[in-house]
Amino acid sequence: MQPDPRVAPGWHQETPPRTGWWYLIPLFTCGYGTPIMVILAGVKLRSRLHTLLGFGYFAGIAALLVARSVTSAGYESDDENAVVAIVSLMLWIVGTIHVAALQAKVRDRWYRKAARRHQHLLTQYPPSPWQHGTGVDPALAAAQWRAARREESRQLQVSQPAMATELMIGRPDLPGRQYDDGGLVDVNHVPADWLVRYLTIDRALADRIVEARDRHDGFTSPEELVVYCEGLTPAKLDQFRDRLLFVPR
Repeated sequence: MQPDPRVAPGWHQETPPRTGWWYLIPLFTCGYGTPIMVILAGVKLRSRLHTLLGFGYFAGIAALLVARSVTSAGYESDDENAVVAIVSLMLWIVGTIHVAALQAKVRDRWYRKAARRHQHLLTQYPPSPWQHGTGVDPALAAAQWRAARREESRQLQVSQPAMATELMIGRPDLPGRQYDDGGLVDVNHVPADWLVRYLTIDRALADRIVEARDRHDGFTSPEELVVYCEGLTPAKLDQFRDRLLFVPR
């Protein structure tokens, strides 16, 4: 059986990379730590461009160090000293912003890879919060999970009817039910009010279904609903066929 959706499955417990602190390295080192973090990000992203940019930062910092040593020796004018200071400040700011952007890219890449690795599980579990932004539609994933849960509950009804009765499969009207059957409705036993609510039909049709099932001692298939219930068309039936369950009376 599928795990209870209220219990977080193992793949939801994977830990994403903790990159939120990366930008602090260039920020608190006045930009000198930028090359290391950019190269690290380039490796994790498998990006040749960012790896080369990391070495470019190394070259830029080396050039600035040479320029500062020259200005400190008094070989440059005040204007040239100001240029060196401005370039250093720009490198500091740009490097910090660059690393902050890269840390987000690294996390996003991890989320996308995790979503692809576990794509087959998205029809079995309700959506996890980190699925947002990974290309996986949470509403679609939840609907797929409910459909899989209904099929599982039907199989349980056939193979272990006593357990299905204990779990109250198809009986949302019964108090104290804890098992999530994906939205199944036992048409042969559920009151009209609950048919209206769970099948999204009008009260008049729900009353006709109840009247017909009492007259024929229950239904055995969705097609019988169309035959015995006036106003129920095959097209209308298809809208809730997947939610129907027929437990013998």
